[in-house]
Amino acid sequence: MWQTLIIDQSHINQKIDIFQAALRDYSLTEKLIVQKYIIHGTPYVFKDDEGKYFDLKHEIATYFEERPECVLMVGSAKLGFSIAPSKLWNLFSEESDIDIAIISREIFEKFWSELYDFDISLVSRTDREEQRYKKFLKYFFKGWLRPDLFPFKYSRTNEWFEYFKSISYKYTPQKIAGGIYYNSALFEKYHMQNIKKLRQEEV
Repeated sequence: MWQTLIIDQSHINQKIDIFQAALRDYSLTEKLIVQKYIIHGTPYVFKDDEGKYFDLKHEIATYFEERPECVLMVGSAKLGFSIAPSKLWNLFSEESDIDIAIISREIFEKFWSELYDFDISLVSRTDREEQRYKKFLKYFFKGWLRPDLFPFKYSRTNEWFEYFKSISYKYTPQKIAGGIYYNSALFEKYHMQNIKKLRQEEV
């Protein structure tokens, strides 16, 4: 059973200062920043018990028949603060979601094949479904499958969300959400682009 995480605002603010200093240091490449801060290290949400991070990774990896190293936590639960444009520098809180990236070519291609067959058999889409589909393709092109953008009637959608619902609040008092990346290179490139934009706009 999880214990309530004490949110130390001064500690998170120090982490923000360190991250912003890294953004200003152009001897550090975007790739290195992604590897050091987004990929490496124990997530903020598990700062008091790093063993729980492995336990969570192992549980998700086992469900998807992958290796724990293919499962990464991202977002404010990892850093302690958000770098998403709409929530930039917002501190992690008990209301924050925990975002999980599953990096697996095999899983990606499995869903890709199923979604392809589903789309081919689909006769028509509503305007709302068409907009959702276009947004889905935008991320798909970047090597990211976003289950929150899966077609409305795709059979695996409910299965996906039911699984993550079943492990939410088990390790922490937060909801857990997941997405699938094709491989580690595209995962890095996606986040490198975000770091590049952040450097241009914020520093």
